[in-house]
Amino acid sequence: MESENQEELRLLRESVRTLFDRAGGVGRSRKLRDSGGGWDGEMIRELAEAGVFGVAVPEENGGLGMGLAACGVIAEEVGRVLAPEPVVATVGLSLGLLRRLCPDHDMIGRLIGGDTVLATAWQERGPNGGPAEENCRYADGKLTGNKAWVVGAAEAQGFLVLAKGNTGPVLVMVEAGADGLSVEKLTQADGSTMGELSFAGTPAEEMAGGVAVPDALDEAVNDTAALAAAELVGLSERAFETALEYIKTREQFDKPIGSFQVIQHRAVDLHVTCEVAQAGVREALALMDSESDPKVRARLASRAKARAVTTAKKITRDAIQLHGAVGYTDEFDIGLYLNRALVLSAWLGDDAYHRRLWFDAREGEGAAQ
Repeated sequence: MESENQEELRLLRESVRTLFDRAGGVGRSRKLRDSGGGWDGEMIRELAEAGVFGVAVPEENGGLGMGLAACGVIAEEVGRVLAPEPVVATVGLSLGLLRRLCPDHDMIGRLIGGDTVLATAWQERGPNGGPAEENCRYADGKLTGNKAWVVGAAEAQGFLVLAKGNTGPVLVMVEAGADGLSVEKLTQADGSTMGELSFAGTPAEEMAGGVAVPDALDEAVNDTAALAAAELVGLSERAFETALEYIKTREQFDKPIGSFQVIQHRAVDLHVTCEVAQAGVREALALMDSESDPKVRARLASRAKARAVTTAKKITRDAIQLHGAVGYTDEFDIGLYLNRALVLSAWLGDDAYHRRLWFDAREGEGAAQ
């Protein structure tokens, strides 16, 4: 059974890699960045036809039911080509919330089929610029308040918003372009965008309510953090390959710099670092598939994200140095990988943040015993 599962994941990886390569690989991502930082709607549809968005959704809800380990394979391939399409955000957040809170809603089928893209808004910015307690209000079918750090807000066809209702937390859906909705587009270091949302009596549809909403959000965020770790692993792997290709061709003293022992030792260290992160993240995703305890799953997600962030920062920065001065120019792709690594590292918490969560959870577990 394990061998059969590995074969399925291999075929899935080859399918997604072929799809991205045929579309233009990292060159396509560069063109989209230069044209404004959006994504390609046609690529969304092609990914949907390949079954990408339904991989983690149970079969009874119209998905493939393959779990997070399979999603991790897809996320790695997204990272390798720096694809701007919100694959991880859609699979982890949007579909993660809907399949837990309203598994029979027809929006699940629309997301899986690539007919629409929803951005998830749950965080709010406080007066000091940091995260704040939730104050967005939903009453009488109207939404009022603000949301920050919304991935893909500028191009989304709608939003899933966490808010306070009259009787507790609610998940509501808002259509893009709805009355009273304002979206401020913010460009990040890699050319992608986040959005700041403002609602002023904006019409919204209630999707779910009660204590299940924050619990589902926690689970979805943990899934997404682990998938972001897989994306960072794919990014790190390709950044290392790019550096390896360069040191084989760049010459000093009439020899490729890759022939120098000190460079070879450095390359080996980076290779080992990448392999360790890859193994750790894949193991964490597989364990999360078989684990039902939210606390254990949260620790696994933090472990994966912390390891992947540290690795991505190390590999992309060293790869820049191995390129020399040209590594800092936009002409070479390695700089694109560094910028994406910085953005993905900060999203949903960096390595220091997740290490703190992991240690706090372990200390709490020890005190309980």
